Amino acid sequence: MIENLLSIHSNKVIIQSTIKAVANQNGLQLLPETRKKIEIVTPGENKLITIGSVIFAIVVVLAGGMYFYQNTLENSLVSLDTEIAALEQQRNKQAEQNILVFNKQVSMLSDLLNKHTYWTTAFSKIEGLTQIQVQFSSITATLADNKIDLKAMATNYTTIARQIAAFLSDESIEDVRLNKVNTFTDGRLEFTMQILFDKSKFLKSK
Repeated sequence: MIENLLSIHSNKVIIQSTIKAVANQNGLQLLPETRKKIEIVTPGENKLITIGSVIFAIVVVLAGGMYFYQNTLENSLVSLDTEIAALEQQRNKQAEQNILVFNKQVSMLSDLLNKHTYWTTAFSKIEGLTQIQVQFSSITATLADNKIDLKAMATNYTTIARQIAAFLSDESIEDVRLNKVNTFTDGRLEFTMQILFDKSKFLKSK
């Protein structure tokens, strides 16, 4: 039995040696070989990854900058509100009210002075146009209506006519109206007259 086993083992060794020899002769490889993983790199793939990384980094930086700017702006607004509140507490409202009243009074006084200057010019103009034989007893001026109402005394109708002509000789006087004439016992005439004038010219000094 031992001899049979030895014979079988010898035959097995002989068969394996024969198979290896035949395989080597024919260029066959019977044992499994180790396979390597083959990676295929697509052209431009690395470039796309790089560009994507750069864009992502830029987005992150911009987002961080906007967040920082927003916080800075909010802090500035809070600081500004605090300063405004502090200034509001420091205001002297009574003094401000007094200043407003004073400014209003100055404005009114200035307006009165201007009107006084205008009417001084107007009355000086009337005085320069008045005839020697005419004496005014009252003068009433209305700036809103651009008119002056006169009451005067004259020696005769000729004097009144000359007075009307004298007023109309001034380009700033648009019209002269003789309203009423009364005769006194001494022969003098009392009359009322209305002068209509151009305000832009009549109240302006030459």
